[in-house]
Formats: sequence, structure tokens, C-alpha cells
Amino acid sequence: MKMDSIFYNGRINTLDDSATACTAVSTANGIITALGSDEEVRRLKGSKTEMIDLKGSVMFPGFMEAHNHLMIYGYLIDGIDLSASKAAKMDDILTRVQSETDRQPPGTWIKGSRYAEYFLAENRHPTRADLDHVSPRHPVILYHTSFHACVLNSLALKMVGINRETVTPQGGIIEKNPADSEPTGVLHDNAMTNVFNALFFDDLAAMTRQQRIALCSGATESFAGKGFVFAADAMVSPQTLEIYQDTLAAGKLKIRIYTMNHDIMAESLIGSRIKTGFGCPQLRIGPIKIFADGGMSNRTAAVAKPYLTAPYDKGLKIQNREELIEKVKTYTALGYQIAIHAQGDAGISDTLDAFEAVLGPRSGNPLRHRIEHGGCLYPDLLKRAAGMNIPLAVQPVFFSELGDGFVEAFGPELAHQLYPFKSMLNAGINIGGSSDCPVATLDPRLGLRDAILRQTPSGINLGPQEALTPDDALRIYTRGSAYLSFDENNNGTIELGKRADFTVMGDDPRHVSPEDIPHIPFTMTVVGGEIVWSESR
Repeated sequence: MKMDSIFYNGRINTLDDSATACTAVSTANGIITALGSDEEVRRLKGSKTEMIDLKGSVMFPGFMEAHNHLMIYGYLIDGIDLSASKAAKMDDILTRVQSETDRQPPGTWIKGSRYAEYFLAENRHPTRADLDHVSPRHPVILYHTSFHACVLNSLALKMVGINRETVTPQGGIIEKNPADSEPTGVLHDNAMTNVFNALFFDDLAAMTRQQRIALCSGATESFAGKGFVFAADAMVSPQTLEIYQDTLAAGKLKIRIYTMNHDIMAESLIGSRIKTGFGCPQLRIGPIKIFADGGMSNRTAAVAKPYLTAPYDKGLKIQNREELIEKVKTYTALGYQIAIHAQGDAGISDTLDAFEAVLGPRSGNPLRHRIEHGGCLYPDLLKRAAGMNIPLAVQPVFFSELGDGFVEAFGPELAHQLYPFKSMLNAGINIGGSSDCPVATLDPRLGLRDAILRQTPSGINLGPQEALTPDDALRIYTRGSAYLSFDENNNGTIELGKRADFTVMGDDPRHVSPEDIPHIPFTMTVVGGEIVWSESR
């Protein structure tokens, strides 16, 4: 067999069951064909084989992002960054908004993202009144870091048709002033989603095909630059699926994509009878995505015990338990994998009830129905999930970015029970690592660190008994994520016959202190034997 490429002079960690290590690997037709020492593998060199010197770098199976919003990330990448490092008080937000309005013609939409009220000294959301002061002639929309809430100024509210008479949608909240019932500008969950979808899809429609391809290609290149060979996009519509297809046809889809198809926009997909798994290795149809509840970081996840912070309630359910059960029955009968966003314990309980309605209390879960996030997977719920073999996509980076907000909202006792990674693994639950980008930072090095340390911005170690070992942390971003997308026979380890998908780093995260993991450089990302990103390019 002719070798297309040989990677040599490296420290290759296969992450297989035997923890095999070697220095060289060869590939042909996108598949791993040999592993061994430099001397052994170099013997396979042909006249056209590309020889790639790893220069002592460390190779792992390609990192896989189990839950993110890649297209939304690409769409917002040029907006105002309002994350904690950029905005510590309300004036920081308003200054950045005013600066952007000064650069844009009146009437241009001003977009920003990643603010959170608990990042701010004032510990409150911006309001329409705040934004009107700095931007009276530009519509403004700022997305909460949870992406379950947003705030609009008066002009934006007028343009999207929200006023004191607007009926709050099911599964949403339109915050209003008690004195006059006028909207404050803050929207949650379905109220926010309706506005975002209208703006997002209108903006995509206004782009040329080449602009849409450039947006998608640029986003996938950013993922490749962070070591990712794969991303499961958790909010796919017919429009974004078409963009992925166009980008693939143009030869500009840098990484593998697994689509999670939002149920409220999946009618055409369901009608076509195209099911989970259809496609090619570069672009495949994944699960139907359903929302059970809101978000923990904006305190709308459905919980049994009220939040300790405003609005001091139990969150909200995007749909009731009976509706959720019927959807799960319907999509299961059609043969789809189902992924349910469930964060609060009440939302997770409804989700498990829905899965149990089709699987029974104990199951092999052949369609791999899954939970997205599962923050409040308390012991009784964890036991139920394990009995049905329900895997989860989790986000360790939430600890270092959102952890203090969790302590504030739940109190120390419950906060220490959130995201019980070690207990999940001990119960036999498969978990895949992810970021929920752009909700949190994409970089998996932060996720690796946070899976090990579980440390909040103020230095609190949340649930230290649930910390993962460095090996386990690496495995959730490789083998764990591969399982969630039915890829364990193709990805997750470096073995003969598997895809030649590799993440190459300057050092081994297991051989440095957890605090130093984010400083290890990525040097190369390889998909199907081809270098799709390199620090030298």
C-alpha cells in the first residue's frame, strides 16, 4: 500500500486500552495504516509519501467538540465581546456599545455577546434605558453569556415588534417594569430565541453564497486552530445545513460536522425521512435537538428548589413534561437519536421520564439518546440516567467562567453537586467534552484544566471529589465525544483502520500542572491525514 503521509519524531499517545505509545504513524486514504518507531514506519515510505517531522511534539487522537454552536460563533465573532475580562461594570458595556455606534451608520444593528449580570459590579442586566442613553439611533442587541437571554434598546424592541401588549411566548420571559408594564428590554429563553432566529436568518439570507461559505469556513478554521477535528453543532436549521453543504462542496469545510437539528426547525428533515447518520464522514445528520428547560447561568433552568438570586423562582420549562414525552416517542419511532437540553433537576427529571417512556428504566439505549449539559444531575437522577445508558455532553469550562454565578444562585451545598463528572464515569455513563461555544470559551485546554481543578474565578473548588484525572479529562474530549456521535469505531483513539484525525500539542497535558495546560501550544491539527491547521502556516 502506498503511504500518503508519515508523521514521525513525535510522542504519539494512542489513548487505546493499552495506553500504547510510539513515535510514528502512517496514513493512506485518510486512514491510519501503521504505528511504531520511526525506523519501522519510515520503511513504508514511497516516492510520493509526504514526510512530516513532528519535532518532538505530542500527538493525540483528534479532539472532538461534543456540543457547540459553530455557526452562531461565526456569526457573532465580529460583535462586541462583553465577557468578564472585558466588562467588569455597567459603564464598560455602555462604553463599548457607544464606541461601536460611533463607527457605524445610524440604523445599523449593534450586536454584542457574553455579558452576565453577575460579572458586573452592579449585579444586574443592562436595560433598554441604559442602552438608549448611548445608542438612540442604532438598534442594539446584547446576548447574555448563557445565550438564553438578551437585552435590546428601545429602537431594537420597536423593530422586532415587542411592546407592553406583546404576549409572552411559552417557555419564555419578557421582563416588564411593574409600574407601567413596559418591557425593560431583557428577554429570556423562547422570547430571546424568537428574536435571535429572526435576526440571524435574515442576516444569513442577505449574504451572498460566498459570504456564507466564508463565515462557515472561517469558523471551522478557528475550531481547527484549537485542536478540534470535529464539532457537533447544537442548533442546526435547514438554512445552516445548506451552508455546511455549500462549504463542503467548495472544499472549505476544515473539520467534521455532526448536525444537531433543532426540533422546531426540523420539519423538512423529518418529512424527508433522512435520519441520524446520513451523510458523509465530513458532514452527517445527527440528533433531533429539544429544549426541556432554560439555562443555569441566567437562572431559568427548571429546578425543584428556588434560586437564591433574582428572580428567586424555579426557572422555566420550555415545554411541559407531557409534550416532551410525546416528542421523544415520535422521534424515537422515526429512528432519530434525540439530544435534550436539560440543566435543572426538574428539567432533567422530565427528560429522564421522556426517555424512560421509550426505553424503560434499564436499557442499552440503541439510538444513543443523550442529555446536553445535565448540570443538576443529582445522585437519584444520575442513577436513573446510568440505568438507561444515557450519555451526556458536558462543559468543564463552565467552572472557570460561570462557577461563581452557580454558587450565588444555588448556594454552596448544591453548587458542590453540579456536573458530577467522576460519579458519571464511575456509574458507567459516557460523557463527551465540549464548550457550548460561544456560551463559553472554545479552547479545550481550558476544559481540560477545569475538568481537573473545577475552580471558579474566585478560587472555589466546586465538588473536588468529582475532579477528573488528566487521563480521564483527555478521554472525554476524544473517546467520550466519539461515542456520543457513533464514531467510536472511527475516532477517539489512534489505532489501525481508524481515521487519521490527530491533535498535536507542544507538550503533554498530563505532564504539566493543570494550571499550565492552557499555555501548551497547539502545533498541528490533522483531519483525514491532511494538515488543516498548523502553527507554521
